[in-house]
Amino acid sequence: MHMRNDYGDANEVIIAAFQAMLDNTPDMMFVKDANLVYRAASMPFVKMVGKENVNEIIGHTDTEIFSDENLAERYIADDQKLLTEKRNMVNYMEPITDDNGQARYGSTSKYLLTDNEGKILGVLGITQDITRDYIVRQHYQQELKYLFKLPHDTYAVSYIDVDDWRIISQRRQNIGEGTLQACLTVEKLCQAAKDSIVERGSMAAEFYHNFTPNFLRRMYGKGRSHLSFKYQRVLTDGSVHWIHNEVRFLIDVDTGHLCAMLTAKNIDSEKLKEQKLAEAAEMDRMTRLLNRETTMEHIQQTLVYEDESSHALFMIDADNFKSLNDTMGHQTGDEFLINFATEIKNCFSENDIVGRVGGDEFFVLMKNVSELSDTTKKAEELLKASRKVCAKYPTVQLSASIGIGMYPDTGKTLQELYSRADNALYEAKRKGKNQFVIEIGS
Repeated sequence: MHMRNDYGDANEVIIAAFQAMLDNTPDMMFVKDANLVYRAASMPFVKMVGKENVNEIIGHTDTEIFSDENLAERYIADDQKLLTEKRNMVNYMEPITDDNGQARYGSTSKYLLTDNEGKILGVLGITQDITRDYIVRQHYQQELKYLFKLPHDTYAVSYIDVDDWRIISQRRQNIGEGTLQACLTVEKLCQAAKDSIVERGSMAAEFYHNFTPNFLRRMYGKGRSHLSFKYQRVLTDGSVHWIHNEVRFLIDVDTGHLCAMLTAKNIDSEKLKEQKLAEAAEMDRMTRLLNRETTMEHIQQTLVYEDESSHALFMIDADNFKSLNDTMGHQTGDEFLINFATEIKNCFSENDIVGRVGGDEFFVLMKNVSELSDTTKKAEELLKASRKVCAKYPTVQLSASIGIGMYPDTGKTLQELYSRADNALYEAKRKGKNQFVIEIGS
């Protein structure tokens, strides 16, 4: 380009170059005069303030342009500070807005414009949108807090550089007497986890089996910002505790590498509460046996998944229980049911299904019965135990009637088995109660 040596032409070139820069820059740029009135602006700046074209800005002030009065006052205060102190403001953080009015963050620099004699002509402002970098850095700094101060419930945290595949830093602490094993390499960390996981087929075991740079990159590439899972693990003191592992992905702001923050928290108390709630939902509050719904569900599952074995369904009913309530009161009746349920429970093994299905009615599925004589022997034992409980209430003729259905001989479904046991119970009562009847034929 040919340049003529006269100020007029040089100024024209400078103005043209500045205008070309305004028209093409991705940054938000503006020029204000000494009265803080806009005289020029780039299109990204025009869009940022929610306008369509530069003519809506030229000749106006921040107060006239911005609908957010607080934002306008902040910008004006910055400009006035610049004019007063006569010192450029470089790379400071400030809030900006996008085309939709959403809050973002910008790195702004403002420079005084002066003539050759030092007279202030105005202000040049340049803002770069650094929202993504700002959020990444904030997230990064927040995650790094784990490396300096572990929360009281956290066993350990490992900061892993996925690209270099090394542990940059690791911190551990005891909770009680135990913690996780100390590891200096990612390979040893994974092996220690796999060796100490209680349930080999758990999600945790699968995760550590697949714990490789490519696996983590795939997860991150699919938009996963974090992973988490819960499992039981053997700690350094040999105790077993519930652990909550969390893996959070972040980009190291210094190296640009993909990193993973792996934390392990103690959730024993949380799992204990969950188990108690689950048990409460399944249990009969008074007798602490399974409730009707859970009893039926467990029996149904046994008949489906253990269909090659023989089982016996006991239907047990307390005879004359209503008389006990009527003559001695419901509190005594409840006491009897609790004792009655305890004796029933004690007669069977832990693998058998024992539940209260009605007021004074109980179901037991005696599992894996090899001989009919085993069922007969168990029924006699149950009658003996029930008579011991009933003898404590001599003023009422209490006893127990028992009806038994055999799987699969007399019923191959829960409905059929229920019907057979019910028929047997009716027959035991018809014969005078205080006895058992086994349905052995179709």
